[in-house]
Amino acid sequence: MTAALANVFTLTFIAAMLAAVMLIAWRSFGRPRYAMFWAAAFSVATIEWVGNLLFRLYERDDPLLFASLVGLCCLSNALLAVGFVQRGRPQANMAPLVAAACVATIMVTTITYLFPQRDVRDPLWLYFAASMLVIGAASVTRSLRTASLPERATIVMLILFAAIDAGLGTLALGQGASGESDRYQLFRTVLVLLYPLAFIGVGLFSVFLVAADLAETMRRLATSDELTGIYNRRGFEESAERAIRNAQRQRQPLAVVVADIDNFKAVNDRYGHSTGDRALRHFASRIERMIRRGDLVGRIGGEEFALLLVNTRAQDALEVVERIRRDIAAMPVEGRNQVVMTASFGVTGLRPGDISLTALLARADRALYRSKLEGRDRVTSAEDLDERV
Repeated sequence: MTAALANVFTLTFIAAMLAAVMLIAWRSFGRPRYAMFWAAAFSVATIEWVGNLLFRLYERDDPLLFASLVGLCCLSNALLAVGFVQRGRPQANMAPLVAAACVATIMVTTITYLFPQRDVRDPLWLYFAASMLVIGAASVTRSLRTASLPERATIVMLILFAAIDAGLGTLALGQGASGESDRYQLFRTVLVLLYPLAFIGVGLFSVFLVAADLAETMRRLATSDELTGIYNRRGFEESAERAIRNAQRQRQPLAVVVADIDNFKAVNDRYGHSTGDRALRHFASRIERMIRRGDLVGRIGGEEFALLLVNTRAQDALEVVERIRRDIAAMPVEGRNQVVMTASFGVTGLRPGDISLTALLARADRALYRSKLEGRDRVTSAEDLDERV
């Protein structure tokens, strides 16, 4: 077996393995559509490499067969790009993009069949593959500033692999119509050395991205409240501790708020637990609407919530929380029973001696207790309580 045949056989096996991994990821991890597209892409690539194996074994220079292999290669790359776009826009309708990818693949296949010269067909499919990788890199994330480390690594590698394909395409331009140029052997040698690396690299980083997405999903599930979708106690505490350390380093103000829905047990007893659950979701959504991006909100108990307002002094936090209190009291819970709720709040600011969230929550909780004692539906500042003492 020649080195080229061994190379193609290895790539066939790797493509089949990647297709299987993506199919398992799709079936096992919530059926993300982008994994389905990648499973399809590597399945098509497996068929392409099997065709390449037969093409080399029988040594038939059939323009139709070669054009078909080029079409499979382009379709595989197009489906990879569609998968990256789908990942970046989960709710988008991919039908128009898939149709455009199929049309582009048919066009490249047709041109390859009609113009079988080596210096036309080889650059064409290599440039097409490079362009699909560039589209994939551009679709990994909407913002580089908020991209995760796996996303940034994938973008860099996709651009690198696209550069390899584009470089190979440029090298193929000088090989001559039938491979008579001196650059033909150079092109074939570099193609055998580099193209498999690019193909395997794209596959590995696609798997890497799926694994990173799964890890992020598991982390989010572990730190999110299933009912309301905001942080649970663990998630809030982890994020709040980081925010407190950052505020101490930057010498910035910070406020912590503890909130409790008034007479929540009565809502459950009178209207049932389904209405109670709806009330909790309503409460969380109203708070989320009224805080800034970067502030934190979490459900830390049954009907108890906590907020962390970054770069906010305790006095300014009182104004924010007062607006939240009025909004909660004014907006009834949607549903057959128009339940009107009120809530009590305790507020405290970050002090020089605070090194953890525990002290802030304790002070805010004492202020909340005072709000309850003084009639509920009110906001109390821990700093005001200390001044009274």
